Amino acid sequence: MAGIGFQLRRLASSGTFTGTMGAYATAAAISAGPWIISIVALMFLTWLLDRVLPGDEIRLFSSAVTHVYAFALIFTGPIQIILTRYTADQVSLHRPQNIYPAFRGGVILTTVFTAVGGGVFFLRMVPAPDGFGVYAAALLVLVACVFVAGVFLSALQKYEGIVVSFAIGYGVGVWASWKLAQQHGVAGAMAGLVMGHALLFLLLTICIRWELGAGKGPTFGFVPMFFKLPSLALCGLFYNLGIWVDKFMFWWVSQTSVQVKGALYAAPDYDLAIYLSLLSIAPGMAVFILQVETAFAERFHAYFEAVNEGRSLHQILHAKNLLLISLREGFVRLLKVQGVTTLILVVFAHELTHWFQVSFVQVGIFRITLFGAFLLVVFLAMLTVLFYFNDRRGAMLCSGVFLVANAVLSGVTLMQNEAWYGFGFVTSAGLALFIATNRVNHRLEDLEYYTFQVTD
Repeated sequence: MAGIGFQLRRLASSGTFTGTMGAYATAAAISAGPWIISIVALMFLTWLLDRVLPGDEIRLFSSAVTHVYAFALIFTGPIQIILTRYTADQVSLHRPQNIYPAFRGGVILTTVFTAVGGGVFFLRMVPAPDGFGVYAAALLVLVACVFVAGVFLSALQKYEGIVVSFAIGYGVGVWASWKLAQQHGVAGAMAGLVMGHALLFLLLTICIRWELGAGKGPTFGFVPMFFKLPSLALCGLFYNLGIWVDKFMFWWVSQTSVQVKGALYAAPDYDLAIYLSLLSIAPGMAVFILQVETAFAERFHAYFEAVNEGRSLHQILHAKNLLLISLREGFVRLLKVQGVTTLILVVFAHELTHWFQVSFVQVGIFRITLFGAFLLVVFLAMLTVLFYFNDRRGAMLCSGVFLVANAVLSGVTLMQNEAWYGFGFVTSAGLALFIATNRVNHRLEDLEYYTFQVTD
């Protein structure tokens, strides 16, 4: 699934400054996807809406959008990872005709379940102006479908169309939201965002359909994998729920939380700080797709090609050594880039956050959670390696530890004062990374055993 990474690596290796910067910028945009881009768009849109909407409606709008992305990520976590595995299997089996039908099936399932869930939550549990709940539920459906489409984007070659799609979709969404808010209030703002995401999903679907073709395979051929590989689906659920569980606890348990409207809650001090820190992962995600996953994928397939073709022991061990080198170099570069980014932001946190007019408490939380974002990027890279080695149980264990630790430790910090906020997220990410690193090292040390003896 690192197809787009190969194209970006060719661009980065062109030797020109613009080519290199363009490759990394594109990789950051594609790998970070709508989750990171939406944070920037929402911040900018909130600034625009501050001139046309009252404060309580802006809080309703931003809280609803935040809940939409939280629910979309958690719901699509299992289906994204199952679709990724199914698509990779179809590529390996030389059955490309099954890929686009799987995309279609994933979108259908996602639409049905998110429409029901979104309708119940936003229409029954959130009292809001007429039309707002309908638009919020529609936004949940569209955002979830965009996440499903993201699974297939990494297999495409024409990265330019993907970047243009995101730019147009979010650009139209911000503009339409601002314009409609002037005439129809907060419901109009949500309707405009729905328009932008609908356009984004349409453009991404065109990109996928253009490259993969219509296909003639089964629409729901991936569904049996939920029962065949439940640990894989649970990993997707645990990981995404782990990312959000600390936010839920700050919304629902914290003494500093604010009830926005009905079931919508917010934790102003914590929310803005951690969302700003999550923006810092963009450089690390770019390195991840260009160096870790793509380079490692090449060496990984070369190693198993040597095994499957029955080459000599010397050639197999040489391929393994190249695999280890690529993995080591990729992680060293990831640690350098994300580490430098984190340190710069920590040092200049006060100056940067001054632009957003945040409080002293938020600056402290921002500095703390920057380290959590750093650990989260490396943890994601380690999880990817575990998936390559088919260590599904290990990946599920690491994701489960991340979820439980984040819930428990965030609960502990809530019993303390604001100085401890964010340490639960940082510690849980570090613990999960430690376990994942040990699992990866164990797999690498006994790679020959797992290659020839274990059939999991």
